[in-house]
Amino acid sequence: MRKLVILLILITLIGQTQARPNGIDSSGNNGCVCHGAADDSTSVNLEGLPVIYNTTATYQLTLSIDSEVDVNNPQGGFRIILSHGILSGEVVELDGGYTHNESTNNQRSWNLIWTPPESSDELVTFTVHANAVNGNDESTGDEWNSNSYAVPGPDYDGDIEKPNIDSSASSTQKIVAAIGLIAVISLVIIAVRD
Repeated sequence: MRKLVILLILITLIGQTQARPNGIDSSGNNGCVCHGAADDSTSVNLEGLPVIYNTTATYQLTLSIDSEVDVNNPQGGFRIILSHGILSGEVVELDGGYTHNESTNNQRSWNLIWTPPESSDELVTFTVHANAVNGNDESTGDEWNSNSYAVPGPDYDGDIEKPNIDSSASSTQKIVAAIGLIAVISLVIIAVRD
């Protein structure tokens, strides 16, 4: 009975490190780090952005992931951090950013609508992290990457710089991973001793 309880705990812990079909919260602000390091063979593109935004316009955008990962179900997901304006379309707002949801993770291309801010003197930045998944319900074999964009308003007079992308795990993510690893190893040792 004790081994069964330990096995159930292990399965529960492992399940917590798997897919996020309903989208990724702020834990994805540095990228899809649970899936390893960013992979340059995967490209992330956000098409349809203007050179300079018009405060009274809306823009039809397409977010796409190009990857060598086999297309299965689910196929991918994303996290977008937007400095100004609102995104709608095949996207949900979650924890200060935008992401996919369960009904849109069976694709690698998403149609979005961007409504820029009412202020014409902003520099709008987009940081996009996207993950091409292989559908095995694990983080292995998936590939992800990031891209960033900057779109000025007509009255913006500063430097136009895209956000720098830091794809490393945060300190909190590293601590949680270490604690999780220690817990799993401890449970395995207890199970083997029985």
